[in-house]
This record gives sequence, structure tokens and C-alpha cells, in this order.
Amino acid sequence: MEKKIALAPGDGIGLEIIPEGTKILNAIEEYTDYKFKFYDTPVGGQIWKKIGNSLPKESYETMAKCDAILFGAVGLPDLPQGVAESAILNIRQGFHQYINLRPVKLLEPLRDKCPLKDEYIGKGIDITIVRENSEGLYSKIGGNVHDDTALDVMVFTKVGVERIIRYAFEYAKRKGHKKVTSVDKANILSASMMWRKIFEKIGEQYPEIQKENFYIDAFCQWLIRKPYEVQTAVACNMFGDIISDEAAYLIGSLGMAGSGNINPNGVSMFEPIHGSAPDIAGKGIANPIGTIMAIKIMFEETFKDPLIGSLIEKAVENALYRGRTQDIMPSKPSSSIKLLNTKEMGDLIKEELIKLLKK
Repeated sequence: MEKKIALAPGDGIGLEIIPEGTKILNAIEEYTDYKFKFYDTPVGGQIWKKIGNSLPKESYETMAKCDAILFGAVGLPDLPQGVAESAILNIRQGFHQYINLRPVKLLEPLRDKCPLKDEYIGKGIDITIVRENSEGLYSKIGGNVHDDTALDVMVFTKVGVERIIRYAFEYAKRKGHKKVTSVDKANILSASMMWRKIFEKIGEQYPEIQKENFYIDAFCQWLIRKPYEVQTAVACNMFGDIISDEAAYLIGSLGMAGSGNINPNGVSMFEPIHGSAPDIAGKGIANPIGTIMAIKIMFEETFKDPLIGSLIEKAVENALYRGRTQDIMPSKPSSSIKLLNTKEMGDLIKEELIKLLKK
């Protein structure tokens, strides 16, 4: 069962974490019927400096021939904002990856790293944020009208809103979630009023699933007060970006969270949600778990193999009892948990995964 994977490390720590992701794929290849063929696809600020384009035509065409894209991070401090990052938007929109799936799960060994008190954590945090990924304020419609005026248009289409909301309900149904939460700003924005109307209409087709609406500002504080009550949340592009980054801090570190940019009928891209982190790039201390959890999503959503996905998550969880990168070390010293660098963390997770694959 051969799968073609485009590797796009990008900039900064992206160059350090993608090799740790391929370690996991190599382990799976060794102990299962999967065979992986990797293709290098340069993107981001470094390639922009060479050719003036953050997404070369050759990289895009190679991605189009692959089964999935494994993306690192882009962005350099010595470039104007948006120059390197445009590669991400061009991939998402070019491949019609209209779903941005961002699971946020607090693994048991990291309960001590959650900034919330136990009473707010409750029985646990296991949230999936379904973010619309191709419309809204990220449509890039607008610009500088005058020197002192800039404009961005929030674009919602009926087709775009219906398909992301329907996906959220189908995802919740598949995962056994009992509730879907919609996040909007329907008390102010016309686009959100349309969103809520469609959410309620589609929700009628899923009587077994509880529905609730939150304004974005109220939901942000609800994530802190009662995150254990949120299961599947669906939001537009901008709001989904905000709440998924906020939620990621609840599980110990931005370095823990992976995401999927999904086209159910085309090429999808999987990446950690953190950035290129130029302040720690090259130091070998980046957390590779976000990339590894993105591979988990790849198996579940693109390869339709939830078993392998669950084994990857279990391997990560088991590894965290033995070692961690600096960002997720226990607040109190523990002789049983070793401080690891990026490569050592990847090796430990691979070791734990092999144990599970052998069973």
C-alpha cells in the first residue's frame, strides 16, 4: 500500500521537526503494509529569498501528485509579514482544502502542564475545532485603499458555510460526540447571521446531536471556564484560528497540537499549529509532537486508518511519562522524566510506537 508524501519543512524549526515525523512514518512502514515515498517540496522564506516565490511551481506540481503533504512551518524575521506565509494560503486555496481540523486533547501525563485548576479541567479536555479554511477574512479580498485606510472583506458563501457545518456534524457523529457548538458573532455581523441560520437548519437533520451557539467573545472565556463541556466546535476562518490557538495552550504547549487542512476529495496538508519559531531555530529544542500528531490526523482523515492514528497518540502518551522537551517539562523536578532534545523526543516516540505495532 504505497503512499506518496510531499515533505515541506519550510523555515525555522520546520527543518527540525519534519525529520521526526518521517521517523514515525518509517516505523509504520517497517511493521505494517504501508510503503511511503517522500518528495522534497521547498516552500517559505528561504526559497523566496532565492527565487522570489514562497511556493515554487515545481513544489506545487509535486504536491498535486502526492497523497498528502506534511508541512513544517514558514516565516523569517528578516522578511516582510506575509511574504513567506502566503505559501500556506496558496496551498490551502489551490487544493481546495476547505476544512481545517484542529484536535485539542490534554493527555494524562501533561495534566500538570495545563494552566487551569483541576476543577476547570474536569474529567479531561478533548476538543475538536472544525475551522472553515478557504473563505472569511482570509479570502484576501481588499487591500490598502489609501495610505491611512485598509480594507479586508469577510466573504461567506452558502456553499462554503453549508459544507463546513455539515462536515462538523458528520465528524461529531463519527466520533460519537453528543454536541456541536457553533461560534459566531451573529449579534453584529451579517455574515455570522447567515452562518447561524445555516447552522440551525443543518442541525435539524441531526436530531441525536445537541446544538448550541456561542458568540466568539463568550466562547473564548467558556474555553477557560468549562473546556470539558466542548466536544466539536465549528467556526469561520478567523474565529477558528483564534479559538484553536487559545485551546492549544490548555494542553501544555503550542508544540503539542497538530492540524489537518483537508479536501475530502483531493490532496490534504497536515502540519503542527505552531510557527517557525526563529528564536529557538537551530537549537535542537523544538517539540516535534505537533508534527507527529498531525501525522495521526493524516492516517485518520486521508488514509482512513483510525487504528494507526490511535497507536500514534498512545505512543506519544507513553513517551511523555519517560521524557519531554523543555516546553513541557514538569513544573516540579522529576527524576523519572528526562529532558530531551528534538531528535531524542522523536526517537522515544518511535520506540514506543514500535512496541505497540509489534503487539
